[in-house]
Amino acid sequence: MPASVFELLFKYRPVVFERGHLVFSAPRIVSLVVLVLAAAGVVILWRYRTVGGRASLRTRTGLLTLRAAVLALVLVALLRPALLVSTAVPERNVVGILLDDSQSMQIADDGAIPRGEQLRRLFGGAAAPIPVALAERFQLRFYRFSRVAERTTSPDALEHSGGRSDLATALDDVRRDLAALPLAGLVLVSDGADNADSSVTRALLALAAAEIPVYTVGIGADRLRRDQELVRVEAPRVALLGSSVVVEALVRQSGPARDSLELVVEESGQRLAAQRFAPPGDGQATTLRIPVALSASGGRELVVRVPALADETITRNNERRIFVSVLDRTEDILYFEGEPRFEFAFLRRAVSGDTNLRVVGLQRTAEGKYLRLGVRDSLDLIGGFPRGRAELFRYRALVLGSVEAAAFTAEQLRSISDFVGRRGGGLLLLGGRRAFAEGGYRDTPLEDVFPVALDAPGDSSWFRVLALAPTPAGRAHPVTRIGNGTDAAWDSMPPLTAVNRLGRLKPGATALVMGRDTANRGEQVAFAVQRFGRGKSAALTVQDVWRWKMNPEAAPDDRRFDTFWRQVLRWLVNDTPDQVALTVQSDQVAPGEPITLLAEVRDEAFLGASAAQVTAEVTGPSGQVSEVAMDWVVGTEGQYRTAVPTLEPGRYQFVARATIGEDVLVGEPTFARAGDVGREFFGAEARPDLLRRISQETGGKFYPAGAASELPKDIVYTERGITRTDRLDLWDMPIVFLLVAGLLTAEWGLRRSRGLA
Repeated sequence: MPASVFELLFKYRPVVFERGHLVFSAPRIVSLVVLVLAAAGVVILWRYRTVGGRASLRTRTGLLTLRAAVLALVLVALLRPALLVSTAVPERNVVGILLDDSQSMQIADDGAIPRGEQLRRLFGGAAAPIPVALAERFQLRFYRFSRVAERTTSPDALEHSGGRSDLATALDDVRRDLAALPLAGLVLVSDGADNADSSVTRALLALAAAEIPVYTVGIGADRLRRDQELVRVEAPRVALLGSSVVVEALVRQSGPARDSLELVVEESGQRLAAQRFAPPGDGQATTLRIPVALSASGGRELVVRVPALADETITRNNERRIFVSVLDRTEDILYFEGEPRFEFAFLRRAVSGDTNLRVVGLQRTAEGKYLRLGVRDSLDLIGGFPRGRAELFRYRALVLGSVEAAAFTAEQLRSISDFVGRRGGGLLLLGGRRAFAEGGYRDTPLEDVFPVALDAPGDSSWFRVLALAPTPAGRAHPVTRIGNGTDAAWDSMPPLTAVNRLGRLKPGATALVMGRDTANRGEQVAFAVQRFGRGKSAALTVQDVWRWKMNPEAAPDDRRFDTFWRQVLRWLVNDTPDQVALTVQSDQVAPGEPITLLAEVRDEAFLGASAAQVTAEVTGPSGQVSEVAMDWVVGTEGQYRTAVPTLEPGRYQFVARATIGEDVLVGEPTFARAGDVGREFFGAEARPDLLRRISQETGGKFYPAGAASELPKDIVYTERGITRTDRLDLWDMPIVFLLVAGLLTAEWGLRRSRGLA
């Protein structure tokens, strides 16, 4: 019911009934008379009900009900009901008005009037209706806010240029600034598109404790008319030179669907990759994965965008940027094979020309005897597989071939599990007659690391010939994109064999390649991956990938076998952390905002080193180098933090250095940019639910922009500041007389229809 209609019927505004306390003000003698009349009325009405006549029982009951209702209304009115309500003393209290000055107020939801102009029509200028009405009873203090709140003498001075909306900080700032004044309440005028790192809950608790009501006015629409938004973009932060990384983008659509759109990845204006996709539909989102090849080292700043449409409401949310540190270094991978196999030689040969990968081969040739290939030192692996964590953790990835669990001690199996979970390394498990369940890995410390469940070993003669094909997830994964990246590149490969009976895919694991039994006995997972702790594991369940290399039907220049193994091993080592790993909380910040650095420092066993001395070397956009200390994060193991101010726009480079005893460890560089990130245009729909929550939890009220003129009439009913208590009579409300007249008319109409009048 509109507030004006409610006030016409009930004499007062809805807020009076919400905040008032019901009392009866009739003298005691009147109250006694009313009780006597009520008792007499009940007796008369009961006798009236039991007297027979021409009317039916149903008619008499209806007449009785109508007369009883009239009597009840009259008796209640005689008791003179009233509301006691607290109201602000005129001109003795202050109201703080917070006006949103962020960039999202530039948005024109309806394509014509920007949100800022709507705000200005309501609250800007000397003749704005709401401030004029408020000034009749209150002293007004105006504030503009985006990231922080600051006093302003003229609401017309708003520029709507703030790069962040932080409602919690703004409310806290104004509450503190007006703490010494008789504050009747706060008025928050905003679209509610908060994008601060902190929650608004803390500010609301402080306001509720101080009993300061916040009246919120919502500007803007909660659904954009037509828009394509890049909600999120993610990619590995570190990659090896020459690798492909998968850029994952979440695209949301508002408005009518389009036939087709294109996701583009660029760098310095050069297109690196593109993918067409079907829009998800109004209000829906879709996740896209696009592989991007990285052929140059250093800090690569990738621009991911969806080309703007001609009639989009917002075009600045079509693009996001992300940094990837591309490292030109050689990564060591340990390949342990339990028996002579072609796979051992073919795999090492496939990546022999890759200067960024070095596969150290360890093949058991007899009990206690090993063939060592590619070792850095003559003493490396002299006793076989590493027995200590420090020796194993020097490698970035580990490949286990056809080697049984009994070849390892229990401590070595735990070390391999920690190599993945704690050290963050990559583990690849190859199929073979001594692998998986057939190799006795069930109920060992390593079983949890496997991406597939291990069934009990069955008949040793179990054998399958599998035709391999990528799954939908595999088609977009950088490991399984061979040839031209289509299923046809896999269809032309010869089938491979498997001798391991596998269980289900584990929760959280992803099947990239499935194998279809050529004898039509079902499918089996051929290649699966999963995250485990800080690292990742993969299971390649076939035993003879080398057959691809020997395919007689392949062209002489067919490099699919070599490409596959290079991609697998590069994926294993990508994102494997160093002992010192530096990350930024956000790699895109607005000018003047600090960049928060987080460093993780671990000793040679990759346990958190909390007693290290950690510094960050900062190289600014102009090339100026400075050094800042990083503080240990209390309560964590080996984590350090600092905030670096951005004094100039542009790209920043950070390198962490940790001193542990006499050892000095230097991490790889990471990057961030200070510039116009357009944060205000992402998730820029108005959020009335947040504004409604703010008002409800503080005792205020929410108003859509179209109903904001009601605010000055409601805010006077407050218990905050300098107030007085008013008694407002209810007995003479128009609704009372209308009800009495209506009930009497209904009784007369019922009598007449039954021939009793």
